[in-house]
Amino acid sequence: MSRCGRALSAGLLAVLAVGPVEAGESLRPVPVRRGPLEIRDQWLLAQSRLTLPALAPDPLGDGNTRLGVHLAWGSDFGWSPGPRRDTTRYLVDGEHRTLSFDVRHGLTPALTVGLRLPLHWRGGGIMDGIIDWFHGWTGLPGGARPRFPADQLRVEWADPVRGSVRWDARGGTGLGNAEVLGHWAFRRGDPGGWAGALVVRGTLPTGTGAFAPGGVEAGAQLLSASPLHRNVDLYAGAGGTAHPRRAVAGVEYAPWRGHGFLAVEWRPAGRCSVVVEVDASTRLVENLPGYPGWQGYFRLGASLDAWERWRLHGGFVEGIKNQHATTDFGIVAGVSRTF
Repeated sequence: MSRCGRALSAGLLAVLAVGPVEAGESLRPVPVRRGPLEIRDQWLLAQSRLTLPALAPDPLGDGNTRLGVHLAWGSDFGWSPGPRRDTTRYLVDGEHRTLSFDVRHGLTPALTVGLRLPLHWRGGGIMDGIIDWFHGWTGLPGGARPRFPADQLRVEWADPVRGSVRWDARGGTGLGNAEVLGHWAFRRGDPGGWAGALVVRGTLPTGTGAFAPGGVEAGAQLLSASPLHRNVDLYAGAGGTAHPRRAVAGVEYAPWRGHGFLAVEWRPAGRCSVVVEVDASTRLVENLPGYPGWQGYFRLGASLDAWERWRLHGGFVEGIKNQHATTDFGIVAGVSRTF
């Protein structure tokens, strides 16, 4: 534990996560891999859409059940200036929070099924002043955020016919679409060996309140894990999602979206993992003028097997490509228990 604590405090953002510690695991020649933190894109315009998180290809295990609770909290800001002074092509300014409840069960040694139900919130939030102070203190670029009122929810864009258009969606809290999952591990390698899996997801229209419009969505991705060292594994994944309902609250979404990730897990101690991850996705929105065609994220997190069968995790999220279409800064945390 002390080695793990030193590793996290050395600049990697300490966090907490939970999961099963199988009997006899300590006897394995290679420490158990925990995988990426399954962080989703929670950017305001993507919050209620199906996205594909990074995750490990390893199945849960025959007869095992895992319950988890996860929190994502972030600040979103994007501004694209128009061709003339004091004009805007699009503006996205607000904050998101999502508390999700997740249950998974191993039907067979290779097949895991799951259900996830998110509780969303969006609004003006409280992070703007903190982020402006951080940018000023570090000298890092902060974009045009100080030009706009702090801690307000604003999404608007220029339309060639209607002029300036405001987002029809309102702030507030509501259930999101329930998400069902099927995870088939078609290559379950020996401890430390290569593994591969196919994951399929679908959503059910359970949204309420501000998140009621949605509709059914579907997605699929291929996953792999390869050992680089006794304490280091490389993860990769690629897939896509389909959104049959094009327009929601005035925003026209792309009918499909590609997702991919690369992640490296390092285990500085037997019960602790640190994961560095980069993600990329293709176009989300089609009717906002100047909206970029793809987005990229950097994510850093850690997991800790704190008690028997309990795992804690946490980390942070930063947009690295087309930052006016990604979360400016976000944090994630969660806990899970396996039975």
